[in-house]
Amino acid sequence: MGVMQNCKNIIDTCIREKADIVGLSGLITPSLDEMVFNCKQFQKAGLKIPVLVGGATTSKMHTAVKLEQCYTNNAVIHVLDASRAVVVV
Repeated sequence: MGVMQNCKNIIDTCIREKADIVGLSGLITPSLDEMVFNCKQFQKAGLKIPVLVGGATTSKMHTAVKLEQCYTNNAVIHVLDASRAVVVV
């Protein structure tokens, strides 16, 4: 979908396209809070697909402590580098 997408657009596209997975990337610190917001909204919308998160500001710890708690419908997986996303999927 590209950069700077709002959560509603992500959810609508996942539903419309019957997405198998969604990926979120964060380059700056405020994007960590946005990922928490998105995961809460994914949960509320009833999405049941895995979420991959990555980017400069993300970490396994943030994923485990903040994101997994918000999105219990499926897995939230930290991916260290975009080049590894295919292997993780």
